[in-house]
Amino acid sequence: MDALETPAVDLDDVSIYERLDPAGMLREVERFPEQCSQALKAVREMIDLPDGEGIVEIAVLGMGGSAIGGDILRELMQNALGMPVTVHRGYCPPSYHSSRTLVFAVSYSGNTEETLTALENLVFLGCRVVAITSGGVLLQKAEGFRWPLIRVPGGMQPRAALPWLSLPMAVLLERMGLTQGFTRVLEESLPKLRDRSGKWGRLQPVSGNFAKQLAMRLKGKIPVIYGMEGPMSVAAYRWKCQINENSKQPAFCHVLPEMNHNEIVGWELPGELARRTEVVFLLDEEDNPRTVRRMKITSELIKEDVGGVSFIHVSGASRTEKLLSCVLLGDFVSVYLALLNGQDPTPVKRISRLKELMSEGGEEAACRAD
Repeated sequence: MDALETPAVDLDDVSIYERLDPAGMLREVERFPEQCSQALKAVREMIDLPDGEGIVEIAVLGMGGSAIGGDILRELMQNALGMPVTVHRGYCPPSYHSSRTLVFAVSYSGNTEETLTALENLVFLGCRVVAITSGGVLLQKAEGFRWPLIRVPGGMQPRAALPWLSLPMAVLLERMGLTQGFTRVLEESLPKLRDRSGKWGRLQPVSGNFAKQLAMRLKGKIPVIYGMEGPMSVAAYRWKCQINENSKQPAFCHVLPEMNHNEIVGWELPGELARRTEVVFLLDEEDNPRTVRRMKITSELIKEDVGGVSFIHVSGASRTEKLLSCVLLGDFVSVYLALLNGQDPTPVKRISRLKELMSEGGEEAACRAD
């Protein structure tokens, strides 16, 4: 039997969710709007705020599910902040940061070795630090150095805690006086997020549930997600990562217009592999009209070579609502696809095994000065 040819699963049979998703990943996805609300409340009640005087740039440290919050911050807030927001994934951040840099060190577990190593380097450069974590070494450091701390609830997979790992940064920057208006926009987005969570949740049948329908369309295929530059590029990357981790299968992503200058040529040689793909375009009709046109032309050029083409027309009253709604849809799709694949969406065995093997090496993580 092919790896993706699994026994049929009826997504409308509510009894399957306890059996195939015992740790409750779907429950966490359904709680996404409430996590947004709780994270907003927690930062509103913070007393110990960082000093925003003289800050000229924001740096976010993180890996995996703890890093994509930085991508969300960058796309939603960089223009409003009037300063660069950079996201550093890895051990060695650039040495140009300084005491005028505000660093968000984000690690759900608090023990991510790349993030902790990068943080040591930025502390040495005199950067100001805010820690976002549920525990571990990062929590100990935050308490020891008395850094401002956003304490994230424990017991979740990092990828299931995205509202806690993203929105607090923007709300905190607003409280520091570096930007304004985000809290209001987020609050206005919550009713729509709750409505969409209900429409895409387990109790909504396939006949009226777009998330279930799309997961069924992706079953047995390799998803390739294309997003428009800006917020939809972040959503595309999130979709790819969620399908990788939750659905336990390959998925790939790219961004337009950049994809038009390289990857589009890769579809010219059709074959069995190309016909097993489903290309998903994340389309914001109100965004750059030239990119919208590029996306539609691209779909026409490749549709005969691939297994299928799907358009997700992203709507919303603000960039925040659009991005969070698109992320939420992808999260639902990835969990439903996991169940259709006969997979428990929560465990990430290869990541866990990789960490075990890395711990056996004994080398101390460090950056080399060339």
